[in-house]
Amino acid sequence: MQDQTSRIAAQLLRAALAHFDSERQNALAVLDVYLHKPTAISDHSQLVQEIVKATQRLAEAEDSIEALERHFLSSGSPPIEEQENGE
Repeated sequence: MQDQTSRIAAQLLRAALAHFDSERQNALAVLDVYLHKPTAISDHSQLVQEIVKATQRLAEAEDSIEALERHFLSSGSPPIEEQENGE
């Protein structure tokens, strides 16, 4: 049962990391277009606001990835099953 719990926890962690990496990649792509090809944007009046939003999404995704890595993937962290049992 412990192995199955560990396997499920690892799958969930990988899925969460993949989600945040996707968000990060999306924000980087948007910023690349906004900053390097602003002529591709039809409404320049909102460009700065859109750059701010994309930057915030990028920072949030990177912070989330770092938090998961720090708490669940760092060498000093106890394995996930130990954290669940309060050990």
